[in-house]
Amino acid sequence: MLNAIWLFLILAGTGFALFRDVRDLATDRFRFGQELPVLLVWTPSGAGAPQARRPQTCSLSVDPRVFQRFYGLAERSGGSVRQTAEFLPLSPGKGTLRIRLDEQTPPRWKEILKAQRNPEFLQARLRWNPGPDPPTSAALSFDPVRFSSLNALTQDGILHYAKVAVELALGLIGILALWLGLMKIAEQSGLITALSRSLKPLMIRLFPEVPPEHPAMGAMIMNISANLLGLGNAATPLGLKAMEELNKLNSRTGTATDAMCTFLVINTSNVQLIPATVIAVRAAAGSADPTEIIGAVILATTVNTIVGIATVKWLARWKVFRKTE
Repeated sequence: MLNAIWLFLILAGTGFALFRDVRDLATDRFRFGQELPVLLVWTPSGAGAPQARRPQTCSLSVDPRVFQRFYGLAERSGGSVRQTAEFLPLSPGKGTLRIRLDEQTPPRWKEILKAQRNPEFLQARLRWNPGPDPPTSAALSFDPVRFSSLNALTQDGILHYAKVAVELALGLIGILALWLGLMKIAEQSGLITALSRSLKPLMIRLFPEVPPEHPAMGAMIMNISANLLGLGNAATPLGLKAMEELNKLNSRTGTATDAMCTFLVINTSNVQLIPATVIAVRAAAGSADPTEIIGAVILATTVNTIVGIATVKWLARWKVFRKTE
């Protein structure tokens, strides 16, 4: 079921990205290749930029009404679009403009920057009538970038997080091996068995309908003990075994009993004394103190378990939650 949900989310995301790209192409949203009239103001050191054949700083401005008509935007109040840029002459009458974006940059240009996948500057082509003086008016255009949303989904989404998942998994190997080794020592030394014996009086009170010597009681105690010590891998088969044994005591096979519901709540919200997996993830992510969460985890899981048990026991008293023959 979970795999089907993930597949649906991936297909939905891909379909939405493709829809946006097709819509942008059909409506010519970014006017790629079309020329926008702009004004240039040169700094004193950049007065001879076109002839110097070297990068020079200038100020770029666009009349707001021209900008709105060019991109088909609704009219709004405000001054000209003004950006700092770096001019790179290529040939007489042609050059490249590297536009530095800031808080005042129009949203449409910010979208083009994402499409170009260049985090430093927005690159555009500049054309003007060649002459002896640096241009004060020119035409600006952007090279076409197609299927930007689909590329962003693939590069920044799927492939990026696939790489993160691999790096995180490799980083977890050593830390999990350490903790699982310690837990295995605890199991071999009899610590889990001792913990199980200490839990038995409490379990008898929580599960009065389960005989104390029944295999279901032993499986549940071992499952809870493993969860207490953060042995998630060891706890899972014990939990399945406990449910299988509880079902043998069920007079209506396939219908969850009070004991099953109570055990499921405890198994889901079990108190954790050593959250080994979370500690390992924090350490792999570069946390300065990955074990600082132990106190908060013990408190949170204890409260969570108490509330869960109280809720399931309270609901068990209501006839509306009991299935009748």
